[in-house]
Amino acid sequence: MAPTIRIDDQVYAWLQQQAKAFEDTPNTVLRRVAGIDNVPANAPQSKQQVREVTRMKGDKTPQPAYRKPILRVLKKLGGEASRMRVLQELAAMMADDFTKTDKEKISSGTIRWQKTAEYEVLVMRNEGLLRPVVETARGIWALTKKGQEAIRAT
Repeated sequence: MAPTIRIDDQVYAWLQQQAKAFEDTPNTVLRRVAGIDNVPANAPQSKQQVREVTRMKGDKTPQPAYRKPILRVLKKLGGEASRMRVLQELAAMMADDFTKTDKEKISSGTIRWQKTAEYEVLVMRNEGLLRPVVETARGIWALTKKGQEAIRAT
């Protein structure tokens, strides 16, 4: 079994920026950046497999795990909705997946899973899956054409 490493949210966000959507895992990004081209035959082939290997009970849900649920909620709500409405729907959709750590309040008073979902929204905006803040009313999360295509691809 491969060793588990811990990285902070800023490093993880950088990894996400380097990743090719729906293709890369943190491991494949690091291999590419490090110039290690040959992927071992026993390497996990999907993000889901990597998460299952590296996530330990009690840890927070990885930020990318919120992407598909956010896309699904926005599709269900007609392509756009208020931040609060999306978070309410996410709470219901992902309730069984949240760990004790996810449910804790952080120093700002926000519940950890909500802040993690909001960070994923930021990444999704940067990748063009969600409309930028300047194109929407305050507090509205809205799919772009690319975001709608991503839903169909899942």
